[in-house]
Order: sequence, then C-alpha cells, then structure tokens
Amino acid sequence: MSSIMINSKKGYLKNERETWLRTLDYIQQENVFLKNHLADIIKNDIKPEMLEQVEYFQNQFINKDAVIALLRYDIANQNKLSENGTEHNGDFVKLQAKQGKLRGDMEKMEREFSRLKFQFNTYIAETL
Repeated sequence: MSSIMINSKKGYLKNERETWLRTLDYIQQENVFLKNHLADIIKNDIKPEMLEQVEYFQNQFINKDAVIALLRYDIANQNKLSENGTEHNGDFVKLQAKQGKLRGDMEKMEREFSRLKFQFNTYIAETL
C-alpha cells in the first residue's frame, strides 16, 4: 500500500475516532442526566419495593461511567499509535485491526446505553 493511501486512510480513521469522542460526550451527558433523575426520585422517599431496581440502575450508570473512561483511554492510545510512524504497511495493518476492535467496542457501548436508557425510562413511566 502506498504512503499516500495510508495517509488518506489514517485521516479517515482519525475522523472516526473524533466522532467516537463526540458520541462518548453525548452518552456521558445523558448518563449524568439519568443519574440526576434517579437522585430526584430517591429524594422523594421511594417505596421499599423500588429499592432493588433503583440500586440496579444506579450501578449500571456508574458502570457506564467506567466504560466511557476506558473507551476514552483506548481512543487516546489509538491516536498516539496513529501519530507514531504507521507509514509502513505492517504497522498500518495493526492500527486498522485495533481500530476495528474499538469500532466494535463503541457499537456495543452505544447499543447497551440505548437499551439501559430505554429500560430506565420504561421503569420510571410504569412505576411513578
């Protein structure tokens, strides 16, 4: 693969990582909103039978914060790897493979967070 083609693909991969960072910003904001909403519910003296489900959602939101932090770390590492000499075909193949794994991780995060948000909103609508 030519150096020009590698640089062109590196540009695309960089744009993809920037998109992921914006997506993570959005998910993090939504997660904060959901945690605040949960806190408001707890302030209003929840019923004992709600405690288990409220605790479940709280743990899930905290878990998503940890996953967001890990994904940001992985994306930062990918950016460093991209900047450090991937002009050779073998290095670029490794970069693409790692990017593919990150792509799958991001897809999973988006899917899981969307499902969690839907579950939480459904629970709130049915319970309150």
